[in-house]
Amino acid sequence: MRCYLLMADGEWEERIALELRRKMKELYGKSKVFLLSFRHPGVFAEKGFAEVSRDRPTQPLKAWYRLCQDLLKRRNLRERRIFIGGNPWLLALVTLLGGRRVTVVLSMGLRPFSVSPFRLFFLRRFARTVLADDATFVQLLRLKNIPAYFVGNILADLLHPHDTSFLHGKKAICALFPREDHCVEDLGFFLDFVEHAPDGTSLYFLLALPQGVSLETVQRIASEKNWVFLESLEGEVIEGYLVRERVYLNLTRFLPEALDQATYVVSADQRILVQAVGLGKTVIPVQMGKAEETAALLLHSVSLFEYNQSMSARFGRKGAIERIAVFLLWGVVEDPALPHRLRTIHKRG
Repeated sequence: MRCYLLMADGEWEERIALELRRKMKELYGKSKVFLLSFRHPGVFAEKGFAEVSRDRPTQPLKAWYRLCQDLLKRRNLRERRIFIGGNPWLLALVTLLGGRRVTVVLSMGLRPFSVSPFRLFFLRRFARTVLADDATFVQLLRLKNIPAYFVGNILADLLHPHDTSFLHGKKAICALFPREDHCVEDLGFFLDFVEHAPDGTSLYFLLALPQGVSLETVQRIASEKNWVFLESLEGEVIEGYLVRERVYLNLTRFLPEALDQATYVVSADQRILVQAVGLGKTVIPVQMGKAEETAALLLHSVSLFEYNQSMSARFGRKGAIERIAVFLLWGVVEDPALPHRLRTIHKRG
C-alpha cells in the first residue's frame, strides 16, 4: 500500500494539502494519506481525516517537543513525505527527523520565496524534488542543479465558488479586490479607477470586500470622495452600491464568485492576480497612485494581451493539484500523454 504524509505550514497550505489528498484518493483509492499541520494541530482531525501529531500541548516548547517525538516515531515507516510551505528551517527539521529528503510543494503566488544562497542551500540539501507554480523560479532551480518541476497554477485549484450569479446583464464584470491590510489605500484607488474608466467601456464594476473590511469603513472613504451609498436591492449577494453621477460600483462579500465570473480583475494582491491568471481572466496591472493611467489600460488590448500572456507563461493555468497528485502516485509530471492517462484512470475507477 502506498503511504503519504502531507505536512502543511500555514492556513492556505492546509487547503492545498486537503485538495491534494482528495485528488490522490480520487485517482488511486488504495493510497493511504496522512496529514500534519505545523500551526493548527487538530485542524484536519476535526474534518474527519487521519492527522499526525494532532494532540500537541498549547505551550510552544512542549508542542515542538511533542512534534519532534511524533516525527521520530515515523522515521522507519515506508511513506512518502511532502512538505507544503517555504520555511527552510521546518524543511530541515522534518528531513533530519525523518531520515530522508522530502518532496517540497511551493506556491510562489501565495508566499514569494526569496531566492537567496541561504534558501537555495536548504533546498539543495534537504529537498528530494521541488514542485512549484512559478516557471521562472523552476528554471532558476534547475540552473542550480536542484530537481524541480513546474506544475501549473496551484492557487486557481483552491477556488470553489458557489452557484451564485451577479445580475450584470450583458456587461462584462470588472472585479476589484482590495487588500485587507491596505484597505484604505486600495479603496481610494479603486474609486478613482472606476471614475476614470474610459467612455465606451460597458462594464459592471464589482468591489469584492474582504471579511475584515466593514461596510462603515467603505462608506466613510466613499463619502470623502463624494460618492453616495445606496442600500442593496439584490439581497445578500450585493451589500450595497456606491454611486457618483452615472457610475455605479456594486459591493459584495462573495469573493470566489466575483473572481470566477469576472472578465477583468484589478488588484494589488499577488494571490488574487495569480488565481485570476490561472482561471484565464484578464488581469489589469495596477499602478498604485495612478488610477487614471491604470483605467486607460482597458482600451489597450495589445498591452493587456502581452502582459497576461507573460503572467500565464509564468504561473500557468489550473490543474496543478492533479499534476502534483499524479507525480506523487506515479512519478509523472511532464508527460504529453498525461490527459489520456488520466481519462483511462477515471474510466477504470
